[in-house]
Amino acid sequence: MSLRLRDRTILGAVALGVACYFLWLARTANGRFDWQHDSNGFYNLLARGFLAGHLYTPIQPSAKLLAMPNPWDPSLDDSIRWQDMALYNGHYYLYFGAAPAVTLFAPWRALTGHDMPESFGICVLCFAGFLFSCGALLRMLELAEARPGPVTLAFLFVGLGVCQSVPFLLSRTAMYEIAIASGYCFVSGGLYFLARRWWAASGVMFGLAVASRPHLLLVGGIALLALLWRRERRAGALRFAGTFAAVGLAIGVYNFERFGNPLEFGFRYQLAGPGQNRIELAPRNVVPGTYFMLLSKPELRRVFPWMRLVFRFPFDSAEKHPLPPLYFVEPSVGALWLAPFLPLALLAFRRKNVKNADEVRLIGGVAAAGGLAAFAFLVSTHLSSHRYEVDFTALLVFAALTSMALSRKRIVKAAACVLIAYSAMANFALAVQGPYDDFLRTNPRGYVRLAQRFSTAGDTRPALDPAVAMRLRAEFVPEPAGLREPLVTLGHAQHCWFLYAVRGGPTMKLVSKGSESEMAYEMPDPGRGAAEFEAAYTPETGEMTVRVNGQEALRHKVGPLVAAPAELAFGENFADLGLTTRRFAGRIQVEAKSVGQAR
Repeated sequence: MSLRLRDRTILGAVALGVACYFLWLARTANGRFDWQHDSNGFYNLLARGFLAGHLYTPIQPSAKLLAMPNPWDPSLDDSIRWQDMALYNGHYYLYFGAAPAVTLFAPWRALTGHDMPESFGICVLCFAGFLFSCGALLRMLELAEARPGPVTLAFLFVGLGVCQSVPFLLSRTAMYEIAIASGYCFVSGGLYFLARRWWAASGVMFGLAVASRPHLLLVGGIALLALLWRRERRAGALRFAGTFAAVGLAIGVYNFERFGNPLEFGFRYQLAGPGQNRIELAPRNVVPGTYFMLLSKPELRRVFPWMRLVFRFPFDSAEKHPLPPLYFVEPSVGALWLAPFLPLALLAFRRKNVKNADEVRLIGGVAAAGGLAAFAFLVSTHLSSHRYEVDFTALLVFAALTSMALSRKRIVKAAACVLIAYSAMANFALAVQGPYDDFLRTNPRGYVRLAQRFSTAGDTRPALDPAVAMRLRAEFVPEPAGLREPLVTLGHAQHCWFLYAVRGGPTMKLVSKGSESEMAYEMPDPGRGAAEFEAAYTPETGEMTVRVNGQEALRHKVGPLVAAPAELAFGENFADLGLTTRRFAGRIQVEAKSVGQAR
């Protein structure tokens, strides 16, 4: 078998696995693909608007909203407005880039008469981006006359497919994730055509990336500068610049026709929360942005999926290091925890000891510099979310993996395989969790089946509606009024249960909190004293019964409940659901505890 045929065979096998993985993730959290019915997904709505001959969506804003003196006021009731739409001159537009609608959703509807399921559309975009990046890698290996072994090559393809946070996008396929997936797809396409020296096609791809995520203009601009740097490439640079500018002109016309300004994407007209409809580029954002997107530590646990998103303040201190005003942040894990080999992307600038070094450095350098530029932009804004990491990790992962592929040292390639294996599992863990535990929330039985396949120890095997019983003694110390202290935590995030105390002067409120409801019981504040607590969960009724000092205080319907024995914690805010303090100030003595298995 020739090397080229061997490489393509390996790519085909890995690509089949990646495609199945992407489809499984998309269906797991979002349900089966619905091919028969139209949806109200943002990109399908925009596609319908385009096909009807206008640039706005076919949704009519409410008369009550239009009558408001300031319809963009974030305090307005969400029932009269469509969150995250851009409202302008009585119409709803999308501030999200139009490229997915133009290239995928509108053509599909024109051909079939139906909307494409957005959860399938994002699979197409992510898989196309993966294939483009693999094609660019193969081209670099061909130029450098490098011959990694079949195992190493397979690992490199796996790394390009699943180690850049793209799987996380598939666990919730809203317009945010689709726009990011589209940017990833077209940036990867730009790199591929750049590697093939198809300059005009590369310019189109980088232009479509801007039409997906406007700040990806930085990546296309870096590619153009890299082409202009060498005299022999300047003819290609003109072809690249021509198509890149043509797409940019189309974007400008699109914006002008919507908002009267070629540079206005509609962000300032977005109906969103405080500070979310503007971009604030400021030095004060760099430290928290770098922390959240690069360094933020995950919650590591013994229970599947082992690694979880949590919200942490920089340096774990909200008092000493407060976030800038109106700083928007969602739970995240730093990119270095998910792809610890990212710093190797810097080697792309120094690659001189290979054949065709200039061509190799062009491709790797554009990826590395583009990733760093996207990272610098994102951390300078006041908006931070884990999904944004795809904008720079995909480029840096490509640059890092290609640098490892071109290394002649076996130890480097062996280390690469180990790191890729770790990164694949870490990305899998976060993809299963998703931004809001959608898989666990929508399909708890399926989640438990999957978790049990990956769980060997008995106390780490999650169960659906386990029989739970516990008895404990809590010794309290005086605390300020309003302080919320955790007593018992069972499970995490979705289908979990909390028991916590709210201190409040002469009385103390005991709160039983499930995923969707809570109940409270008032009792005298113990001050510096103790109380006996008993709790039992009945799977048949889904009720948690809590007794205080021998008397029944609460009977709370909290089911369904998903938890493993190892997820039963006392005196600790185990699920990180925003109590005033993470730990109980006094002392808890556990007298008895039991968590049964799945029914």
